[in-house]
Formats: sequence, C-alpha cells, structure tokens
Amino acid sequence: MPTLRARRSRRLTPLALAPAAALLVALVGCSDTPEIPDADPAPSASPLFASEEEALEAATAVYEEYVGVSNQVLADGGSDPERVARFLSPDIFESEAAGFAAVATEGTSFEGGTQITGFRLQQVADGPDGGADVQLYVCVTNEGTVRLGRDGMPTAEQPPTFLGTFEVIVSFRPEVEPIIDRKDLWAEGNQCDVG
Repeated sequence: MPTLRARRSRRLTPLALAPAAALLVALVGCSDTPEIPDADPAPSASPLFASEEEALEAATAVYEEYVGVSNQVLADGGSDPERVARFLSPDIFESEAAGFAAVATEGTSFEGGTQITGFRLQQVADGPDGGADVQLYVCVTNEGTVRLGRDGMPTAEQPPTFLGTFEVIVSFRPEVEPIIDRKDLWAEGNQCDVG
C-alpha cells in the first residue's frame, strides 16, 4: 500500500488531466466554433439635460416650488398638506405630512418659513429610460420665521434659528412630473459654498 507521501508525489497522467482541461475550457468559453456576434444593442437614450448647469437649474426650480408650497401649508396652519405631495416621493411625503399634522394639532401657523440660501450640484445620473437623477446640496435657513398661535400673535416659544444643508435627489422621468426622491439632512451650516 502506498504511503501518503507516495500518493502526493504521484504524477497526474494525461488521462487524469483531460476532465480538468475540459472543465477549464468550458468555464473560460474557449472553443473552435466562431462566436456569433450579438445583435446591435438598442441605442441608448440621449441625455435629458444638455449640461450640468441645465440639470441644476431644473432641479432647483422643482425644489424652490416645493419650498414655496410647503411654506404656504405652514402659513395655513398645516392644513391641506396634500398640496406638497406632487413634489415628493411617497416616503418623504408621509414624513412631511406628519409634521404638518403636528402643526395643525397645535393650532399654530408660521410666518416667514424656509428660505433657500444656496444650491450645489453633486452629480447628474442619466437613466436608460431617458430620465435623470440630479443630486445636489440645498442650503436652507428658517431665520426670521415666526410661530403664531391661534390668536394670530407670536407665541412665547419661537423656533430656534436653523441653517442647514440637505442632500437632495430630484428625479426626472419621461412623461411624469419630477419629484424629490431623497431629502436628508447632510450637515448643519452652509455647505453650498464649500468646495
């Protein structure tokens, strides 16, 4: 009986290597048969925006309109929050609606509202469907916003002044209105002028 050492030192015969070689050829895809060329790929859609500047302009217009409507909902005491739904993904709208409901429950309203202090483009991702996702920083403040009570007078407690930067994705798709698909607090302070 051969020892373990003897087994290790045995040479593999060409017959033993044949199955391994066949497997390797199959995995690598080498063969003598000429490869059939793939059909021409479907032409990709042309980019939605001609430039990054155009993409940033379109995304900022959507966000500015959203902020204007959101400020109006707050000025109206949180009533009819569905007005902002057309700008937001369902998840973001659900979160925003909860905030508006809290304002309505308190019986307060706001004068002033969110003000945009700047925008900075991060990237534009063109989609195969002819759409695009525009990712940007949006810098905002609530400076000068006043909380009003049921009597229309300023309340004793006012919101603290906030200056922050949100990371936002505005999604543009063919034949549908653009929506804000992401809106996350990125950092406190103005990051739009950095870089």
